[in-house]
Amino acid sequence: MKEKNRRILYKKEWWVIFFILGFFLINYPIIHIFNKDYQVFGYPIFFLYLIVGWLCSILVIFAYVQLAEHEE
Repeated sequence: MKEKNRRILYKKEWWVIFFILGFFLINYPIIHIFNKDYQVFGYPIFFLYLIVGWLCSILVIFAYVQLAEHEE
């Protein structure tokens, strides 16, 4: 299990993929899809899209930090 975590932790390709995915998700064509007048629980869908995307980014960073601290 420890070796598997280390391999995942040090694969820089995953971080490049996450960076490109995050950049793509906040780019104009994708944001335009969610820039509508719909509301979910009283919040605009655009606002929820940005908040959920931000939260996912934070969770990925948190998972990386937890794996890194666990390895030490």
